[in-house]
Amino acid sequence: MAFSLLIFLLSFNISFAQEITPTPTSLSNYELPYPGLLPDNPLYFLKVARDKTVSFLIVDPKRKAEFNLLQADKRLNAGIYLLNLNPNEKKINLAISTISKGENYFEEALERVREAGRQGMDVSDIIGRLKDSSRKHQEEVAKLSQKSAQNFKASFEVQRKRAANFEIEAESLISK
Repeated sequence: MAFSLLIFLLSFNISFAQEITPTPTSLSNYELPYPGLLPDNPLYFLKVARDKTVSFLIVDPKRKAEFNLLQADKRLNAGIYLLNLNPNEKKINLAISTISKGENYFEEALERVREAGRQGMDVSDIIGRLKDSSRKHQEEVAKLSQKSAQNFKASFEVQRKRAANFEIEAESLISK
C-alpha cells in the first residue's frame, strides 16, 4: 500500500504556470452574468415568474435598480447564448426580443436610481456600473449585428442605440 502511494506521488510532474497578462478582447471588461435557463427552454416561464416575484418583493429603490441591472445583463447574455448555440431565424428573433426585454430592465434600473437619488441615497456606485454595463451592451449588440444577416441588422442597431442612450442617461445622473 505504501509502495503504491509512493509510486502514485512520484508519477506526477511538477510544473509551474507562467503568468500571462490577458489581452483585452473587448473594449469593456464588464462581465455579463451567466443567464441560466434560456428563453427557448420549456421551463423558462418558471424563471420569469420567479424574477417577477422577487422584483415585486424588493421595495428599496437602490436594490431594485441593482436587481433590474442584473436582469438586463442576464437577458443580454441569454440573447448572445441563443445566437451562438443555433443561429436560425427563429432563434435570432427570440434573441432580439430577449435583448429588447433586457433593455427594458435597464430602463427600469435607471428610473429606480433616479428614485433612490431623490430619496437621498448614495447611488454613485450603481451609476458607475450602469455606465459600464451600457458600454458592454453596446459592444455586444454591435458584435451580434455584425454577425447577423442583413435583415436583422436594423433590429440590433435599435437595441445598440437604446444602450447608448442609457449611457448618456446614466452620465446625466452623476451631475444631479
